[in-house]
Amino acid sequence: MASARCEFRIRYCVQGATAIPTSILMKIALVTLGTRGDVQPYIALGKALKARGHEVVLGAPEDSGAWIEGHGLAYRSIGVDMRAFVQSLEARKVMAGNVLAMARMWRETIVPLTRQSLDAIWEVARDAEVIVDHPKTAGAADVAEATGATIFHAAPFPIFPSRAFPLLVFTGDYGPWLNRLSYKLLRPSRMLFRKTVNQWRTEVLGLGKASPFGGRNGDEDIGAGRLCAVSPAVVPGYPADASERIWTTGYWFLDEGRDWRPDPALSAFLARGEPPVYIGFGSMTTGDPARLARTVVEGVRAAGLRAVIGIGWGAIGEIETPATVHCIGGAPYDALFRHVSAVVPHGGAGTTAAGLRAGLPTLICPLAFDQRFWGQRVHALGCGPRPRALKRLTAERFARALIELTRTDSYRVRAGELAAAIAREDGVARAVELIETAAGGGGTRG
Repeated sequence: MASARCEFRIRYCVQGATAIPTSILMKIALVTLGTRGDVQPYIALGKALKARGHEVVLGAPEDSGAWIEGHGLAYRSIGVDMRAFVQSLEARKVMAGNVLAMARMWRETIVPLTRQSLDAIWEVARDAEVIVDHPKTAGAADVAEATGATIFHAAPFPIFPSRAFPLLVFTGDYGPWLNRLSYKLLRPSRMLFRKTVNQWRTEVLGLGKASPFGGRNGDEDIGAGRLCAVSPAVVPGYPADASERIWTTGYWFLDEGRDWRPDPALSAFLARGEPPVYIGFGSMTTGDPARLARTVVEGVRAAGLRAVIGIGWGAIGEIETPATVHCIGGAPYDALFRHVSAVVPHGGAGTTAAGLRAGLPTLICPLAFDQRFWGQRVHALGCGPRPRALKRLTAERFARALIELTRTDSYRVRAGELAAAIAREDGVARAVELIETAAGGGGTRG
């Protein structure tokens, strides 16, 4: 049975003989699942909360552990190695459209990993007074139900139901009622895990079965509120109104490039000509990385440009490149993007945000998930061409898109204006304020 707890510790600053409470300190568990773009914002939030004096632990995939601890945060694994998962042979088959591989991965990998992750999340968050979870995770709301913790849902993309616009997979505006109704399509994904979650709730949490539609009684699970870690200048009008209990805080940037310098090879390449275009597809994998690499290099050559290519997790294979192309394993975007003229990412939330923050014209080549949405947003904002699907990319189409990207002056002007608006925001500070106000000030529990 859930029980509300008020185990807050008070910090005092002493002025003479008078002890004055300056803030309410809390045990806060942050829980996220996904690749770099899903973890990085949570590191930024965790560091800010820790700087305020809160006791913070960040539960994240195993491949993120050293990175998180390097930023001085307590880390706990949630039982999944995302890099190994994404780079597996089965994952590559799935990304190539193999239906049998998809069914096999679901049965042999995803379901067992889900239970493993649920057990890990319980260990991460069982003692927390406040939980902040990513929508990709399962179980954090159940933990809050069992312990009475205050829970916030937070995402680096606008995934929370709103009348402002429909679910990310749709285009256009269908009106307030249909827009909000479209988010009901997320419910079947929760039902796929219902048996596993209910077994865990019974065996570990001592709770009854969950509603098949989410929430305590089948209602939408809002918790203490929902935080969208995106610039309101990039997704204007979201949410539709305050009753939706969504706060678009601004991006949660984690600056890691203060001490970064290009290595000698990259430094020499940058010095040899005009600023290059950056091309990188992050943590995505493709069925044929070598073919995509050839397509990208041939497109760059045909467009008459120079390019830095980020190899990432394997979407692009390593091949012999001309003198106008330089490949790197990775670099902090806040530093690297000072040296490039435009960016061509897959449309992950983090890379897209970094490019817009740098005021760079952007061409998005989406593959899956929320990437198409970001491609459409960038184009609608006037910061780059319409998105080009990664699976349908040819050297000729890519070359034409690169020429449009780099020779359309309005893209650079509009990207600069948007960067100025983003610079005026402090998304992390806003999120910390909302969490402290709701949780420390008697906000809604669980």
